[in-house]
Amino acid sequence: MIESWLFVLAVIAVLMTPGPTNALLASSAHQQGVAKTSLFIPAQFFGYFYAINLWALFIHLSSPTWPHLILILHLFSVGYVFWLAFHLWTAKHLQQHNARFNGIRPHQLFFSTLKNPKALLFAAGIFPLNTWDNPTSFILVFAVFSLVLCPVAMFWMAFGRAILAGNLKQIKADLLYKGSAMLLVLCMCPVIMRFFSA
Repeated sequence: MIESWLFVLAVIAVLMTPGPTNALLASSAHQQGVAKTSLFIPAQFFGYFYAINLWALFIHLSSPTWPHLILILHLFSVGYVFWLAFHLWTAKHLQQHNARFNGIRPHQLFFSTLKNPKALLFAAGIFPLNTWDNPTSFILVFAVFSLVLCPVAMFWMAFGRAILAGNLKQIKADLLYKGSAMLLVLCMCPVIMRFFSA
């Protein structure tokens, strides 16, 4: 079974991090409403599902040939998280995405999620190592992932829509970026500790 449930904190932090997928959700909610955009959540889930499992398959097949690949991917993942966290202090892509994308469709969200580098973080560093050992662990981890994904997606729809509509003038998007950067670094500590103890 699952060794530690601390991975849930890291899943929350990574999913909360502003990025192209969350910006698409916010833009779609602003343009088409929260009710219609909430129907896009399965597209986001399946985008992550396929991407995470493709990365996991790649890691599994490459391990006999390159035994240190998982350590390199752990290092890459941790480096990416810190780059993302510091990049968020100056990022202002929510308004840019809203201006660029009109009439967002589920397939756009699916492909945006499929190409999202966060999937590598989940496959190589965040999900427990025994996720793919047996069907029970696999189903349990992805059930937890989907339970976290839904409220995070709803948050981005509601909060992003309010920011884009100008209803939250006292709360700037920059404040959200800074807060999520701090949350990301904090919640990734268990992943970093697991990397150094490996």
